[in-house]
Amino acid sequence: MDRFKARKVATEKLRELRLLDDEKPYENKVGYSERADVPIEPRLSEQWFLRYPRIEEAKAAVRDKHIRFWPEHWSKVYLNWLDKIQDWCISRQVWWGHRIPVWYKKGADRNDASNRHVSVDGPPDPENWEQDEDSLDTWASSWLWPFATLGWPEPNEKQTEELEFWYPTNDLVTGPDIIFFWVARMIVAGLEFMNPGAALEKRIPFRNVYFTGIIRDKQGRKMSKSLGNSPDPIDLIDKYGADGLRFGTMNSAPQGNDILFDEANVELGRNFCNKLWNAARFRQMQGPTDENGSIADIIASH
Repeated sequence: MDRFKARKVATEKLRELRLLDDEKPYENKVGYSERADVPIEPRLSEQWFLRYPRIEEAKAAVRDKHIRFWPEHWSKVYLNWLDKIQDWCISRQVWWGHRIPVWYKKGADRNDASNRHVSVDGPPDPENWEQDEDSLDTWASSWLWPFATLGWPEPNEKQTEELEFWYPTNDLVTGPDIIFFWVARMIVAGLEFMNPGAALEKRIPFRNVYFTGIIRDKQGRKMSKSLGNSPDPIDLIDKYGADGLRFGTMNSAPQGNDILFDEANVELGRNFCNKLWNAARFRQMQGPTDENGSIADIIASH
């Protein structure tokens, strides 16, 4: 039965059984999905949570400048989040991604810990177990990226050389909207899994984090397909050129702060690039010279 119809039927049942004490109208804010245009309603369900390791070390890594944030003010946001950290819900109800590495004994009570098996390889008698259908949160896979791409946890000889060379790396360039989702978690994962027993600066995944601004529309909204507020970059390139789009965007970007996109900035970028192009073309038209020290020397050479 559809839930909207079921609510009315349930109310009538309660009324018939004289179990309904009172009814009052009230206003409620109901969020709607942008994609499906249906109400978003909470649903209680069992989930898997992870208690973050190495939180104090993760704070010290940034507070003591082993990892530097650019602009620096984002470090305060990072530290504030870690001060108020809560356990991480790592399970998702989607059909793609890494499966939760948990198995339940068939026909047994799942709430009994003795009937659960947790491992990467699975139970030795898989015919008697069934795996959890949930998959890992995207970021629960991504937080291992700095070292998992190089064969961790059992790299071959070549991968070990590459891991020692590239880890920790120098710079990470990303957006401030994923400080919590990815940046902080990569730091925690590195401190937990890499170079056990080594000094903190040998276990961090990177030394600098450069935060770029997020391009938003004139109303300050993040650009998205759902809102339809994002211009097609191909159309802008056709109109103003790729260099005009690049320079116009970079020229309007304050360091580490968001950009309110305006096509006029792209037009300015196109005009500036045209000036550079014309200046370079004019110089090429003059041909090679032995002496470029002064305008007088160039004129004299011709």
